[in-house]
Amino acid sequence: MNRSSLVALLLFAPLALGAQAAAPAAPPRPEIFFRAPANGATVETEFPVVFGLRNYGVAPAGVPFTRTGHFHILINTEPQAPGVIIPVDSLHRHYGAGQIETTLDLAPGTYTLRLVLADHEHKVIGPDLISAPIRVTVRPRAAR
Repeated sequence: MNRSSLVALLLFAPLALGAQAAAPAAPPRPEIFFRAPANGATVETEFPVVFGLRNYGVAPAGVPFTRTGHFHILINTEPQAPGVIIPVDSLHRHYGAGQIETTLDLAPGTYTLRLVLADHEHKVIGPDLISAPIRVTVRPRAAR
């Protein structure tokens, strides 16, 4: 399955599931997490990051579908309160096109990372859509 198909599946799955339900039931609690890297990982200065999300959908910024949002990575900073717009700066990386993975390029050091899902206006959706923090250590590039 290519990335476009996966994004479409994630985008429309909540709509399709809702249409099949006979009686309104409380939706399952969403979960947001890092699929990679693992908490405590030591990585190169450029490393892949894969986002994880359950019981919620992904849609690009500006697209107001129910129970969808887009990802942000917070670097060495705490998340904003629900309803507050996530700033645009080097500590708050935005993935408003609906990306579900990226590559980070960080200087050597130790970092705390969090994923946050925001709505179509870049506002934090709620505490269920803020990941637990992970710590990664970025090692210097090996001399060539």
